[in-house]
Amino acid sequence: MSDTARVLMNKLNLAKERKSGPSEKDFQSSVGFLWSVGQKVTQGKVAPSRSEASDDLSSILATFNISSDGKKGADRAIDRLLEVGLWDVATHPNTSGGPVEVVQLAPEYSDFIDTEPQWAASVVSAVLTRFFPGPSKEFLDNIGLEGFARGRLYSSLLPQTGEWFSKRLGISAEYGGDWVRGIVRFEDGYVSAFSKTSSPYADKVIQSTGWIAYVGDGLYGDQNLISGNWKMAECQDQRIPVRFWRGDDKRGYRFETWAVIVQRRRQWGIDKYDNERKEYVWVLAPVPSPDVESWPISIRDALDDDMAKFYDETRELVGEDVEGFVQDELEVGLRGLVESYACLNSRASEAEMVRRATSTTRKIQDYFRSPSARKAVMQRSGGRCESPECLGHPYERSVNGDPMLEVDHVRDLAQGGKDVPVNMIALCPNCHALKTRGENKDELRKALVKAARDKHQKLISG
Repeated sequence: MSDTARVLMNKLNLAKERKSGPSEKDFQSSVGFLWSVGQKVTQGKVAPSRSEASDDLSSILATFNISSDGKKGADRAIDRLLEVGLWDVATHPNTSGGPVEVVQLAPEYSDFIDTEPQWAASVVSAVLTRFFPGPSKEFLDNIGLEGFARGRLYSSLLPQTGEWFSKRLGISAEYGGDWVRGIVRFEDGYVSAFSKTSSPYADKVIQSTGWIAYVGDGLYGDQNLISGNWKMAECQDQRIPVRFWRGDDKRGYRFETWAVIVQRRRQWGIDKYDNERKEYVWVLAPVPSPDVESWPISIRDALDDDMAKFYDETRELVGEDVEGFVQDELEVGLRGLVESYACLNSRASEAEMVRRATSTTRKIQDYFRSPSARKAVMQRSGGRCESPECLGHPYERSVNGDPMLEVDHVRDLAQGGKDVPVNMIALCPNCHALKTRGENKDELRKALVKAARDKHQKLISG
């Protein structure tokens, strides 16, 4: 990274952690900086007097609702920019020949725009996205950057998409941030999410969407909304895209794509030491660049339409192993089974209402299955294949004592089926294969629909 670019980013507080979002002073001084760059690059502009600069800035702050005290906010921004050395005061002759004090970009930063235009555009892009994501043409025109921005913003941001680094340490040395954690913020303010094929995390691409289910920060124990996870939440709330990196043990790390966070979920998972824990999963939708106008309509619709910004699946089951179902969990007695099944069915039905509350994110919702529904079906099965036509080994156990059963949807989710126990059935591997690929699968499916419904109604009715 250019040394001057690094200094500018630090002075503008781009990488500063903000639990309550950027301060009003940050907004004011960032507008002042952008406006001064506009003064520099706009043809025919000369450095203004302080009073002229204050008038221009106060008008911009008021027009775009950036500051509640226009003139004072503009003066504070000027004072701050002068104090940190981004602006400079110089004496120019006025039209009558007398001296007048003018404010402008400090000489080293003015030269920076001329000598390092790519990094200058990168800094401007970072400031715009950090404080004014999706800036309008009117805003850019008011600060004098509409012409400068055209064709330069976002495309000039470094690193470039597809760029490889042999080690995380090299990325950190060039762009800042931690070289160990999975989620870090670079000096330009953008957050990077790192994934690695050899990592204990289970980051996966959601089928038929190309979107990414990215497991949050924290190798062991329950994950909390702190550190990297808090950074991701901030990006989701402000619709600021993140850089998604994928690494392998041979080539290193590749900046794969920009991505916007569509959903935040919390679910049960397994940590580095094979212990059950609560973990965050961030649904990342790849986008071409940080420019909102470049995002596909389907992604923008998903952001607008998703009614479940945060869905906590761990509320469905508390303190239970949602992956393993050993024999003592199955033998709960008839009364206990009826009560447990009714409770789990209710939780799964509530979750299904959230899942079906939006159409544009349905494929994502279908990817995240209800642990309550699966638990209910396994308890209902009593550890035995629920197919009435099972001719295999319905009570077969794995080496660790768990039933060799696979919970499947009788009517597939892709066909409009619901993720609730009445539409699910526990099958041995042989019956599951017959349901999926058997020559009589249609007839078997009809029998399974009836079997699941009958077993469900029997338990629900008590």
